[in-house]
Amino acid sequence: MSTIRVDELRAISDNNFKINLEGNDNLIIAGNIEMDSGASFSVPVGTTAQRPSSPVGGMLRYNTDLGELEFYDGSGWETFIGVGGGAAGGTTESSAVNSVQGLYDAGHQQDGFYWIDFDGTPRQYFVPLESHPYYILLGNWGGGAARFFGTQAAVLSGRELNTQGDLTPEGNFANNGTYGYYRNAGGSDFRHATMNRRGISYRYVKCKFNLYNYYSNDGINGRNFLGISSGVGDGLTIMRDNSGDGDGQHIFTYITALSNQDGNSCPSTTGRHPSHRRQGNNPGGFMGDRFTCFSREGNGYTSEYVRNFTPFPGDNNGGTKPNVYNGDAWYTIDLGQNYPHNMHCVIHSDQDSGNEDTYLKRGVVLVRPA
Repeated sequence: MSTIRVDELRAISDNNFKINLEGNDNLIIAGNIEMDSGASFSVPVGTTAQRPSSPVGGMLRYNTDLGELEFYDGSGWETFIGVGGGAAGGTTESSAVNSVQGLYDAGHQQDGFYWIDFDGTPRQYFVPLESHPYYILLGNWGGGAARFFGTQAAVLSGRELNTQGDLTPEGNFANNGTYGYYRNAGGSDFRHATMNRRGISYRYVKCKFNLYNYYSNDGINGRNFLGISSGVGDGLTIMRDNSGDGDGQHIFTYITALSNQDGNSCPSTTGRHPSHRRQGNNPGGFMGDRFTCFSREGNGYTSEYVRNFTPFPGDNNGGTKPNVYNGDAWYTIDLGQNYPHNMHCVIHSDQDSGNEDTYLKRGVVLVRPA
């Protein structure tokens, strides 16, 4: 190792007044660096994938995926998020707050990744402080969070829940890539995945799901599953995981149908509660207005995929457009009290086999304590 002792170190104009070090070189300064008031200091810039492969505590860089400064604390990468008064509550595991309100109190205002300790175990959550105040991400399929929340959630492009490796379960869903997760028949009229509540007791649930409907009808002969016994037809349901509550587990259902003109279909209107004909067991009266319905626009149907959302770049357009784009909307449900239960995401049909199915392209579930 060489030692340089100088009063002034200055770059020449031939290199645009820069001093360059090669990739394996290190500049170790035992004293202090003083900079003029008009100067600035640039840190390394790169994506999450470009993080150093063998980081050490104290490393600092700007993450272009997150749009934030981050540092390595010796065990994981943490982010600096602008706060008022120099507070840093919730930015690291050791500074975890005990509520979403604690984040606001610390001066945080942007959607982002924060540490909260709800039950004695600090966890990192994606908290959309600005776009959905007081809500917390609990479920993410198909990169729904990255699509719906934008830059601040860019790393949540699959089933990720945070930057610490926590994932939303796939359960026993099948996945064909193009159209997403589905039931895949196989002798059962439903398949499901269970979301861990991650220490949160919640009263309010908010969800948004981009779905495809293939050959499905609204299932007048509704089926039962996971403790719900009043009958649900084709579609996707979010419910609490507490079979002892029976039909009371139900939170919200997307019902899928064949055609807007079919006798057992669902001519939806705007708003959460469509003008669905209540026939047979579907939709069961226990649902109240906690459901929405989409179908193919026009008469009849063919073997096509009908979507309920405006496509993102790269999405398959499917066949005939839907009668309502309820996959572009957020639905909010007030359960009336806090519940400490995990949640099921269920894809269901009114038949055990055949082509009829609902496909989950992408979706998210948010929760909020009382």
